[in-house]
Amino acid sequence: MIKTVNRKAILHSFALLCIGILSVNNHVLANSPIQPITANSNTTQSINLVDAQIKYIGRVTKGKQFSLTGSGLAFNLSGGNVWASFYIKEKNKAALNIVINGTEHALILKNGEHKYLIASNLPNGEHTISILKRNEAAKSTVQLTNLEIEPTHALHPAPTFKSQVLAIGDSITCGYGNEAKKNNEGNTLANQNGYQTYSAIAARKLQAEVMIVCWSGRGMSRNRSINNEDIGLLPQLYNYYLPNEPQEQWNPAEYSPEHILINLGTNDNANGKIKGELNKTLYLAAYQNFINTLRDDFPNAHLIFAIGPMKSGSISQWLPELTANNENTSSLIFTSYKGKSEIGGHYHPHVSKHKLMAEQLVEHIKVINTAN
Repeated sequence: MIKTVNRKAILHSFALLCIGILSVNNHVLANSPIQPITANSNTTQSINLVDAQIKYIGRVTKGKQFSLTGSGLAFNLSGGNVWASFYIKEKNKAALNIVINGTEHALILKNGEHKYLIASNLPNGEHTISILKRNEAAKSTVQLTNLEIEPTHALHPAPTFKSQVLAIGDSITCGYGNEAKKNNEGNTLANQNGYQTYSAIAARKLQAEVMIVCWSGRGMSRNRSINNEDIGLLPQLYNYYLPNEPQEQWNPAEYSPEHILINLGTNDNANGKIKGELNKTLYLAAYQNFINTLRDDFPNAHLIFAIGPMKSGSISQWLPELTANNENTSSLIFTSYKGKSEIGGHYHPHVSKHKLMAEQLVEHIKVINTAN
């Protein structure tokens, strides 16, 4: 007996098979560009990328390029399907987090420009969709080139936030290897998840928007590397929309953070046996210069001087000196590891540790807010 074939079900299953979205839990990479397979695939409407309903997150250029961890866009939608086209340069690699109503998936982008199915068959109603850089700026720049929805649906006002937070740091803040299964794993597209970093998690708990400015291996007064250790320091990269393409200066007027967290010093301390011990005077002088820059940009923001949870040497004892000499500041020392389960790739914090760090940061900010 021949069974009846449900053509619609087959097409739907095939569309899901081609979706190109990485399962975060299983780390299965399926990154083919999406060819929309729906009844209405030939009738889509492109959204103007400067539509007021779209909220751009983090640092995004006028050309809709973004490279920093957690940068991208967010919007609300009435339902249906969403397609987005992205461009990355040949031989580059990049990954995005697609967050639909709080559930995240990862999308590994292919070289050149490709169209991807971002959301499929959303029921009628309000849906929040965020498209955010999963990995750090060192992993290339992404350009949004098109956004399409079905003509029977519409964008709604983008999600709003109670406040804004700016997080500045190194590989720890970027989420280096935070989903690695072994501590000897390096940092990859699959195991670095910016959405599950301590500042991003804390921001969600505080219902705050977060801008993350980070780069692995960079420091405040010297970088981790042995050669050219004072070139491309984080305070220098801070000035640009795209720190991996330092051409267009970022405009601080675009953001108004109530709290600015700085977690820099782990790399300054690195390789001390080869480069010599970290010079306290030079480190604090560089830190103070950066504080002055941030004060010029955001006079009313509360600055949080943080360090940890990796080896920080004497920096945890130096930070209180900065708080004593600068008003509207505080220091935060993230607790050290308490077990192997908290350690990710190359001994960086695992997601489990990032969650604990987020709790520390949230409580710290709550205390600050109560005091004010």
